Amino acid sequence: MADQTSPSEHPYQSLDIDERVKRVLQDMPLFDGHNDLPQQPRCMFQGKIHNNEKFDLRKGFQRGMTDIPRLREGAVGAQFWSVCVPCLRSAENFSTPEYSDMARDAIEQIEMTRRMVESYSDVFELISEPADVKRVYASGKIACSIGVEGLHMAGNSIGIIRAFYLLGVRYCTLTHLCNNAFADSSTSKIGPVHGGLSSLGRSAVKEMNRLGRETWMFALHFADFSPPGMIIDLSHVTADCARQVLELSEAPVMFSHSNVQAVFDCARNVPDDVLDLVPANNGIVMVTFVPEHCATKRKDATMDMVLDHLFHVANRIGWDHVGLGSDFDGIASVIPGLEDVKCYPALMKAILDRGATEEQLAKCIGGNILRVWQGVVDKRDEMKKAGVLPVEDVWEGRQWWRYDGYYQMPDPDPEDKLGYDWYGVPRPDED
Repeated sequence: MADQTSPSEHPYQSLDIDERVKRVLQDMPLFDGHNDLPQQPRCMFQGKIHNNEKFDLRKGFQRGMTDIPRLREGAVGAQFWSVCVPCLRSAENFSTPEYSDMARDAIEQIEMTRRMVESYSDVFELISEPADVKRVYASGKIACSIGVEGLHMAGNSIGIIRAFYLLGVRYCTLTHLCNNAFADSSTSKIGPVHGGLSSLGRSAVKEMNRLGRETWMFALHFADFSPPGMIIDLSHVTADCARQVLELSEAPVMFSHSNVQAVFDCARNVPDDVLDLVPANNGIVMVTFVPEHCATKRKDATMDMVLDHLFHVANRIGWDHVGLGSDFDGIASVIPGLEDVKCYPALMKAILDRGATEEQLAKCIGGNILRVWQGVVDKRDEMKKAGVLPVEDVWEGRQWWRYDGYYQMPDPDPEDKLGYDWYGVPRPDED
């Protein structure tokens, strides 16, 4: 529970909200696990966020669910901004060359998100480790980090996951709406193809546990990062995939925006037997506000239904393993009372009114995700100390190339039996 004797008051103490909520917010930031705002300017304005009157977060971005006035009214203290590039229709053919387009779009959106945060430096601060969150919150700013929603954006490459990390990404959702070379999606139109994780996906889990210090040392050449670690996000994956990751991962995992099947049965919601594995992993399920994850007809979804999901997680596996992941600006419709980012004080009051203690609320809104992230950092440090090397596994369908003196060419001699080295044809005769 928040320290009620703190000599200084956080700016959110001046909001006209429930006094119990104020006590919790005194020292604990409300940390939303998933907001898709970056896709809005990417889709509507081709990524042009500067000197754009239609996208001014300070004045109010009414075409979306998120802007600075509403973030302040909603008492948001920390935010994972989600980078989401939709799957191509051909995405489940993992050899399609269009994968490079999705990786390009993802990198551009990550870079645009960094610029967005930096453009409002009096309000936002980009952070790279959990220890920074409360420092930034105490300063009155909103701590910001980045997640990537779906490894279809990684182009079948663990190396691109490492590149995402260098750009400031601190969690990766293993899938989005389609299967990819790493894992199965719960909503794939063709059904599962790996039985959960592929062999490459297992290697990616290991690498995301390990990611950290030596990558960070390289990053120092162009960015001011501390060594944090990469969180594995299991929202959107199949139940089989979730079970396998929870068994395999040595670090805590997150479900950044997921509800539960026992309350409402849909493919995206988490079954109880998967929930039951979360405490042993020390992970977190961040309940989402997506109407179709609460009710058969979107218009029938209510805030009470969201609370049903939240309390089901808390009652079944404990208040140490539940959080909030709105999915704002990534949903087509909203639930009354949960229309945009200004909703959180009313939601927090509703959680308390239903019977949660202030200590439990503090865990739910921020304490648990901070613990999970710190657990990822601790595991990274342990693997570094043990000398675990970077994973170099590649997708079995990968096509390799050599050099014909001018262009790339398919590799005709993978074992170099002809002795051409990096050439794929005989070298030119020397004069």
